[in-house]
Amino acid sequence: MLLPSHLRRSRHGIFYFRIILPTSIARAIGQTEVVRSLGIRCPRHARITGYQIWSQISPFLTKLDQLMTIDPKSINPNDVKKLIVEGLQIGADGSFSATRIETSSDPRVADQEMKTLLAMAQARREAERADGVSPEARARLEDEARKLKAEISEMLAKPDMPTQPLPPRPAKLQEAFDGYMLTKKGIAPSTKKSYTESFELFATMVGGKQRMVHEIDESEFMEFVEALAHVPLHANKRGHQIKTSKEMLASPPAGTGPNGELIELETLAAESANSIRTNILGFMDIAIRSGRRLGANPMERTLRHSDGEEEGGAEAFTETELKTIFDPASFGSAKRPTQFWPALLALYTGARLNELACLGLDDFIEEQGIPCIAIRHIPRKKPLSIQSKRKVPDARRTKNKVSRRLVPLHPDLYEIGIQDYIDDMRSIGATRFFPTLPLDSRGKRERNLSRDGNDYLRKIGVHIHRMKVMHSFRDTVCDMLGVSDMDEVQADQWTGHKNQSVKGKHYRSTVAIKLQAQYGFKALYYPFIDIEKIKYIKGCWNTWTTKHLAA
Repeated sequence: MLLPSHLRRSRHGIFYFRIILPTSIARAIGQTEVVRSLGIRCPRHARITGYQIWSQISPFLTKLDQLMTIDPKSINPNDVKKLIVEGLQIGADGSFSATRIETSSDPRVADQEMKTLLAMAQARREAERADGVSPEARARLEDEARKLKAEISEMLAKPDMPTQPLPPRPAKLQEAFDGYMLTKKGIAPSTKKSYTESFELFATMVGGKQRMVHEIDESEFMEFVEALAHVPLHANKRGHQIKTSKEMLASPPAGTGPNGELIELETLAAESANSIRTNILGFMDIAIRSGRRLGANPMERTLRHSDGEEEGGAEAFTETELKTIFDPASFGSAKRPTQFWPALLALYTGARLNELACLGLDDFIEEQGIPCIAIRHIPRKKPLSIQSKRKVPDARRTKNKVSRRLVPLHPDLYEIGIQDYIDDMRSIGATRFFPTLPLDSRGKRERNLSRDGNDYLRKIGVHIHRMKVMHSFRDTVCDMLGVSDMDEVQADQWTGHKNQSVKGKHYRSTVAIKLQAQYGFKALYYPFIDIEKIKYIKGCWNTWTTKHLAA
């Protein structure tokens, strides 16, 4: 292993810090090098600690060498030895007691002592050359030395300033984030991307990925969260430069209008800013637990953003809206499967869009005589792993563990013709219910379902941003099941929600699938929708689907 020149490793595996002193200094104190045990066996930790010590002692040695080269008698050898040898104290745990080479444990005193020693050296040098120094100059230097000594005495009388100890595993931001992501191996690609983008933004706004985690103070975290209000929306795509938090607070980014005037940029929504804050909060929590930072999580004291509006998401469709959506004249004009089946499946199952998008034909099963869809979790194959050699179905991902379930298929879906569609897909060699949906960078397939569905809702005048969208079908089913004969546990099992009750923790859906189907089919009854006029025409999309098959 190649070590930096200032590190040595003993036969017992302990790392030592070693620095060769310049000739002028070595001759004055009778010592050619400084060697101190770091008490560390970890090469990575030793490198970081060694570089920290070297960065603090090197500038001082350079200045001292220049001074003593000009005049070897400018500083008393005992003072030099005190500065270099006695000032470096390294604990058994690998931490060193000074943030720089010092003559006192109090950094204020150490700083003033350094000035005093240098001033006294200058005075001594000038005094020895008395022939060329005026009485006024000598008096000035002596007065400066007295003032510095008085300042030191005054500071020693004050309480000691608290110093921040070095954490057990000091690390740079990027190293800490890499360690954080090792604890998140099983997360969805979309979640991983969210964590990474939040970290990239945070690192940029606090000064770069090379900063040490423990050196970022609490005020910088507060400035970061405040400055999120000025971060331009889609900054990277639109070519907006992200500056540090201080710079953005002092001068918020602005755009240029058609006539060259400055205009206010569209910025992150409060919800997005809070999501970034939450991600960094989790990152710092792991950084503290893993020994890369000491103390409480500084993100906990930062404030959440608010846009002044009531928070809310999708809302259930009303009866009038459902009649408009499933009007045979408009709904029957679908030109591809992704414009027809998603709304129907969502209306009768309440499943999430990505759960429907990932359905395989083998997920349509029969349990105790009841046709069902099996919503499963099948991880993607990992290269060069045992799993990659197995023959497994197409990857499918659920939101969480309780999302894996069986959902009975309503008889209305079979009346519409879902079995004919499944047979058609098998006849063209497809293995998925929606074989034209590609896998995106987040490991999902729902993008086109959401696009086609929301485009249709806009076309018929039902769509309301974030309120009346494709997800509203799920809310509709939740509402219908909530007022039915189903109990809370069965309703949550149907929709894949977590139930905290004792019964919910031990509920077995396959045992009660018949009872679920009985209550569910009764609850999801829509007499105002003319189901008889909504029919799938066998083979109508086979040619289009064959041309647009996706991996």
